[in-house]
Amino acid sequence: MNDSMKGKRLVILGTLDTRGDEVAFVRTLLQARGHRVSTIDMGILGEPMAGEGDYPRQQVAEAGGSSLDELVAAARSGADRDAGTRIMIKGAKRIVAELAAQDKLDGVMGLGGSTAAAAGAAVMNGLPIGLPKILLTTFTRLAPIGEEDIVVMQTPTDLIGLNAIVSRALANAAGALAGMVEQTVPTASKKKLVGITALGVTTPAVQHVISRLESQGFDTAVFHATTEKLDRLIAGGVINAVIDLTTFESILKLCYSDEQLQAATGTTEVDRTRLTSAEQRGIPLVIAPGGLDIHILPGVQSKDMIPAPLQGRPSAKHGPDIMLVRTSAEEMKAVATDIARRLNQAPGRVAAVIPTAGFSDASREGTSLYAPHTDQVFIDLLRQQANSASALHILDCNINDAQFADAVIEVFNTVLKGDQNDAN
Repeated sequence: MNDSMKGKRLVILGTLDTRGDEVAFVRTLLQARGHRVSTIDMGILGEPMAGEGDYPRQQVAEAGGSSLDELVAAARSGADRDAGTRIMIKGAKRIVAELAAQDKLDGVMGLGGSTAAAAGAAVMNGLPIGLPKILLTTFTRLAPIGEEDIVVMQTPTDLIGLNAIVSRALANAAGALAGMVEQTVPTASKKKLVGITALGVTTPAVQHVISRLESQGFDTAVFHATTEKLDRLIAGGVINAVIDLTTFESILKLCYSDEQLQAATGTTEVDRTRLTSAEQRGIPLVIAPGGLDIHILPGVQSKDMIPAPLQGRPSAKHGPDIMLVRTSAEEMKAVATDIARRLNQAPGRVAAVIPTAGFSDASREGTSLYAPHTDQVFIDLLRQQANSASALHILDCNINDAQFADAVIEVFNTVLKGDQNDAN
């Protein structure tokens, strides 16, 4: 290993009262490779094995807003274990986040059983994308990593005792983390990176736009259906501009109930924000209504399985277990209002390109979801509410037609030029 690879700053998360020997084993392996390793003790009741952590449990509890004595007393009185675990997660998450913000974190590992899997995933959630993260557990199905870039490794036995099986599992995990942090990342391209939102029903449009951007010297990154990761990359300064070609997610964010949104996103959170970092940073943004014409219902195999609120609407099969249902005029109005707000808040930096012959392949003329009158409600409201006519571009074509991509690129270049002029 050359000198530039040595001395990476690593963190191991663990409950040192139950996994102290195992944490110490991994730490020794990583230190033998020249890395600087800190341990964070997330245990509560028992005394730490193999010595206290670099961030002892008292410090972690205080970072989480409590004291260890309070947590111990509560646990011994029969209080819900989950309450104490949440405090320790909050504390460890705060410590790790501060290390990352100070550029003092190159990689992190969590290890343990079911509770540790959930706790480790929670602590790693929100850390910078690309930062090496490993979770070693006996219960991979209980590791709620969501959309995070966390590597989950499974051990066939519980991580208790340094027997041959456990030692190998720990060594593999240590080797994986060491390999990730020691790997030299090729020099990043100096091209500007454009984030593009996508969905299966807008794939041709995305491909047309990518080919045109690349011919102009841009790099592109495509984000399927959801924009959480895109938003974080924008906030981190990685993404230089956005073509929000597929705004399908806005239907969920603006029109679904809390329960429907939780079910659609697979989380307990109710987050109705979308691409707020683009607004905050004021980067060039071109918006199109891709996918606003549909609700996507996974697991729905026939019309009689469509939820009651959507019954009676035009629908179409999108595969053996997916049904598409047409959005309503009222739902389209909600999104039009939100897009108009974005146009009006950032004139010159934000523009919209709207097709009149379908917002996806699912609603082309001749399909069961073709509803030009509903689309027109969206277009008319956008016209009424947008303060600047120059920010709104309407074309007589489908979103997946080549001429639409040509228009998107033309508008993108105009917005980008305006942004460069402002910078000068």
